[in-house]
Parts: sequence; structure tokens; C-alpha cells
Amino acid sequence: ELDEATQLRVLESMVAHTQYTYAGDHTIEAIEVAVEESAPDTLVIAISDANLNRYDITLKDLKPLQSAKVHAHLIFIASLGDEAAALAKAVPNERAQCCMNTSDLPLIIKKIVTSALK
Repeated sequence: ELDEATQLRVLESMVAHTQYTYAGDHTIEAIEVAVEESAPDTLVIAISDANLNRYDITLKDLKPLQSAKVHAHLIFIASLGDEAAALAKAVPNERAQCCMNTSDLPLIIKKIVTSALK
């Protein structure tokens, strides 16, 4: 288990990274690249703002999450209506989660990491 200082450094790094991202949705492309380029049994966690209808993201688009090569997971942050919850529920093997309250994010990530270690 990571100590709090290490957890904080990881989160700060994630926040810093977002300052250099492009506008628009690249969730699907990011998942595909991460799955393709990761070593076997790597944990891949993608976080998306859940503008699914705006970018026409469907269950079919999330197929890379089912890779047997890596442990790929997607976390939807917030949502318009219940679109993210419905899509997350449709993704097999609990490879997609919804986070409607940012204070729940650490618990969701801990659950994902724990399941990947099994």
C-alpha cells in the first residue's frame, strides 16, 4: 500500500499532466494506445469526463477495455444524466466505473488496483 506522500505525488503528477492535454475527447484513442503499448499484466486506468453522447462514444468503442493482455479500466467523472452509468454497467467485468463525487475517486482507484493484483 502506498503511503500518503506517494499518493499525493501521483495525484499532483496527474493534475499537472492535464495542463498539457488538447481540447476534445481522445478517451478511446488513449485507451487503445495504452493497451497496445503496455507490457503484459500492466494496469491501465483512463479517466474521462463522460461526455459520451457529445463524442458519440458507445459500448463498441470501449472494446479495448476487455483486453486479456492488460488490466484496462475506465473511470467516468460526472455525467450528463445517466449516460455514463448506463454505459459503465454495460461494460463486462467491471472494467468501467462512474465517479459522481470526486471524493470517491481514491476509493474507486483502490478497488481497481486491488482487483488487478488478484
